[in-house]
Amino acid sequence: MANRDHPDVFTEELEQALQIIAALPGAGTLYAQSPVPGVRRVYLRRVAVHLYYTFDDVSVIARALWGVRRERGPEFNG
Repeated sequence: MANRDHPDVFTEELEQALQIIAALPGAGTLYAQSPVPGVRRVYLRRVAVHLYYTFDDVSVIARALWGVRRERGPEFNG
């Protein structure tokens, strides 16, 4: 499936992931390689991207969208 044939796939999958982490922020996998404490990630399968985020008692902060085909993860600043 080529992305150009399904232009809404990215938006749909991102919106779905954001809804999940808004309701269950602990659902993602802890990303231990980050120097920023508490970074988690969820995999957006259809577009092969990880969504990296942090959360606290009041908010969820999206930190990065990163293609899984890259050889390393994103760099985070505190």
